[in-house]
Amino acid sequence: MSIRYLKVAGVGLAGLTAAMHIFVGSVDTLFPLLEGDLDMVIKSTFHACWHFISVFLAFSVWSFASETESAKMIARLWIAFAACFFTVGLYSAGLRGLIIVPQWTLLWAAGVLVLLHFRQIESKTA
Repeated sequence: MSIRYLKVAGVGLAGLTAAMHIFVGSVDTLFPLLEGDLDMVIKSTFHACWHFISVFLAFSVWSFASETESAKMIARLWIAFAACFFTVGLYSAGLRGLIIVPQWTLLWAAGVLVLLHFRQIESKTA
């Protein structure tokens, strides 16, 4: 697979992940939480964290597309976040949990594709 395709696939999956978080996740996760009976401090903190993640995901897409210095580290963070979702899914509901919280699939795939892209760049320049 050429370098270009790895980059396009990684950036595309990262963009899809960011869009899913912002547009789908807000409706099925954020809004129900904000309508719940939790203390306002908990709601506000979660709400702010939700937007932190949105900003991070959008920044990641830009970083991956621009091949910034931080892109490799951010890709590693995506893989670490995937491991968190994978572990929580397994712990919460066994194998069924991996379907209940499928975020790990996009996070892992995008992170790996971006790292493979950089590995190919580095091997061509070495």
